[in-house]
Amino acid sequence: MLKIFELFDNILDRINIFIMSVMMGVATFVAFINVVLRYVFNMSLTWAGELTSYLFIWSVLFGTAYGFKIGMHLGVTALIQRLRPKTAKRLLTFSLSIVFIFILILIKWGYDFVKFNYELEQVSVDLHIQFWIIYLCVPITMIVASYQILLKIIKIIKIPAEEFSYDLVMKEH
Repeated sequence: MLKIFELFDNILDRINIFIMSVMMGVATFVAFINVVLRYVFNMSLTWAGELTSYLFIWSVLFGTAYGFKIGMHLGVTALIQRLRPKTAKRLLTFSLSIVFIFILILIKWGYDFVKFNYELEQVSVDLHIQFWIIYLCVPITMIVASYQILLKIIKIIKIPAEEFSYDLVMKEH
């Protein structure tokens, strides 16, 4: 069972990194082409700015979700690392639980927002993409982020208090 769980986690990581990288790469490419067209040929793609914005948003949100996996989000590590292992374990578990609850709220809000935009049937000005599709990145990435945070919490709980170390828990790679 553990192997299946690890396989799922690895596949999720690869999907996350792939989406994040492709979105960032395409956004950068489209922005570059539009700049060249504007300054060299005195023309531009009317939809390029909109597409670039949406792709960057998706890339950033998938990057945020992946950041929870590798422990790159801002934290007060100096404080936690100076505490006794048992206290540090409790404080980090509490902190991640608060973040987890917040992310769950974002999932609910994101779902409601997608549903609201689906019912409105509005489309973007230049790309003519329905807004609910654009906003899908919020619940999707927050589900991935909540999964990563939950894994961290479980990992912390499993470590005996006397063996606890912040670096052991937060650094995945």
